[in-house]
Amino acid sequence: MKIAVFGRTPESKAQILKAVKKAGFNYSEKKPDLIISYGGDGTFLFAERKYPGIPKALFRYSKICKKCHNLPINHALELIKKKKYRLVAHRKLQARVNKTKMLATNDIVIRNAIPTHALRFKISINGKQIKDEFIGDGIVVATTFGSTAYFESITRKKFKKGIGVAFNNTTVKQPPLFLNENAKIKVKITRGEAFLAADNEPKMAMLTAGKSITITASKKKTKLITF
Repeated sequence: MKIAVFGRTPESKAQILKAVKKAGFNYSEKKPDLIISYGGDGTFLFAERKYPGIPKALFRYSKICKKCHNLPINHALELIKKKKYRLVAHRKLQARVNKTKMLATNDIVIRNAIPTHALRFKISINGKQIKDEFIGDGIVVATTFGSTAYFESITRKKFKKGIGVAFNNTTVKQPPLFLNENAKIKVKITRGEAFLAADNEPKMAMLTAGKSITITASKKKTKLITF
């Protein structure tokens, strides 16, 4: 089995790499069979962007990593060698605007570009518009995997199935929406400018008035190793 390692720092990567080789695995960044992410949520999301869909085992080197294992690395590697683990797949989200497409493991975020200017937007779910128009900082559309991240920070709630939509600081209080995973979410910017972002991806798309964004569940999945 070929394993690649992502570490939060060069030192942490070297530490894990040593354990991987000692356990008898081959280290390779070319077509690895499995990824070890040693860090926090950001390290994992970076690894998923570079190696989408390849199984990943998450280990804590950060306070912020709710999905990380607390097992000693050496013990976990022995379990992997003996195939004493299981894979859990999480569907990703897909956002489309014009020819731009983004994939997210955690969430798709639409956020006002200028903090002092509120964003105006409309939302429809499966072709049915929700209210007339919203005014605020934007929305966060989350997967079940991402429900404990930005979504929970806004709503103080989590969910275990489907898709969640959180309304970020809107002038009129709007409870979060909990949708099934086949829901089609369409957002139209009616006034102001916003950024469209996926997870912690540095590259974002600029949205201006009149732009429409379609968000749906993707067929692509994130695969995590659990023990």
